[in-house]
Amino acid sequence: MQSFRLILLLLLSSAFTVSGFARRSANIVFIGNSITFGARHEKPELTAPPVQCARWLSQQTDIDTVYFRNCGHSGKTTYHFLPCKDDVVPAGDKTYFPSVVAQTRQLVEAHPALPLVFSIMLGTNDTVERPGNPHTTPGDYAKNLTAIIDSLLKLWPDAHVVLNKPIWYTPDYVTKGGSVASKKSLKLLADYFDMFPVVVANSKAGHVHIGDSQAYGWFEQHWQTDIVEEQDSRGRSYRLHPNEQGAAHLAEYWGKALLPVIMDMPATDPLQGLQIGVIGDSYVRNHREPIENTWHYKFARKHGMKYFNYGRNGNCIALDLQRWGTGMYRRYQDMKDSLDVVVVIAGHNDAAEGRIDSIGIDTFRERLGILCRGLIEKYPRAKLFFFTPWTCENFVGSARQLVVDAMLEVCGSYGIPVFDAARRSNIFATSEQFRKIYFQGGRGTDTAHLNARGHDRFLPVAEQFIMKYMER
Repeated sequence: MQSFRLILLLLLSSAFTVSGFARRSANIVFIGNSITFGARHEKPELTAPPVQCARWLSQQTDIDTVYFRNCGHSGKTTYHFLPCKDDVVPAGDKTYFPSVVAQTRQLVEAHPALPLVFSIMLGTNDTVERPGNPHTTPGDYAKNLTAIIDSLLKLWPDAHVVLNKPIWYTPDYVTKGGSVASKKSLKLLADYFDMFPVVVANSKAGHVHIGDSQAYGWFEQHWQTDIVEEQDSRGRSYRLHPNEQGAAHLAEYWGKALLPVIMDMPATDPLQGLQIGVIGDSYVRNHREPIENTWHYKFARKHGMKYFNYGRNGNCIALDLQRWGTGMYRRYQDMKDSLDVVVVIAGHNDAAEGRIDSIGIDTFRERLGILCRGLIEKYPRAKLFFFTPWTCENFVGSARQLVVDAMLEVCGSYGIPVFDAARRSNIFATSEQFRKIYFQGGRGTDTAHLNARGHDRFLPVAEQFIMKYMER
């Protein structure tokens, strides 16, 4: 998957903060030719214009995370992206429209809450005279773009499309395949751009936008520094493909065209932009594996939320331990004030051998009540949730059962939804074979910490529980 994610990690008051979801995030599909692909770059996967555009957007104040696909294909024209293979010119060439659809579906399925934008820059190859395929006329160019756009918007009615003018190149070159670019070819780029208003007028109202037209002039003035020098079939020098530096400039022009479109698109998920804080023990901190593997991080990312992780390995709800820190019944005060959703995942360490006996279940219940009341007072407008620990061997009558049942009763008495992960989850923590697959370490000895696969398994269960209470 090609994606660019800007994630800022801050350890403040033992909190892991991902400030990458505060404002707008988006899915972007870039459609184009070899320029879009990043031809002549040593590492196009790092420097192609779509990669650098996603990076530029993610650095803007109003944008958080950009997920994208690069659907640039060398040597292709608008004909090569038509939905119907029979319409492709020259006859017999394949259409790349199914590829665009497949990559877009992958992107949308991975991030369904985010708005979708198609960024298109096609036309350079339409201008050249090729064997069996003359110049694309401005009228056919507009017709082809309209057909491509209409088909995309039928599949994704809420998507938007941004049309960018193809960039300048040096005319009078002949490729090894016999394609001829002349001064007439270069002039066609201006004629194509003049057809953009026609395309917009003939497309779904409000969903197609004229994007960048300034990059053309930039490359016309900076071709010596920003475009790769190449040799044509006659041994003559010409300039067509931006180098890595030129791609950065092109990416910025595209980004400036995309930014207002993204900001004007309505959020497709009611949770997008909300702040979620998750406090707990190693279930939250994720023990020895990355926090990004956890179900709650993935839940936040999926719904475009700003995520704060206050997990601390070994931490308890009701016990203050020298090694593992102040209990959550007091530590919650260190959480940031402006959270919209608070999730508490805890209780495993309170139920560890001898700990409940050391303070008594009544003290546990009392301090759990302090945590509940404190969260309600601190976050009177927020949605609050508790998740119990998993089940364990000999659960019935154990300290784990005492903790789980106390959480259900005490939190429930305050009206806080509690998910009984010991009895209602799809996590079979007492099975060694199950733990070898879904718990960390892969040996079946870890009884607490899910691996990435385990978090993915539990995510839909936790998500369904949370979403029941998230109606606004």
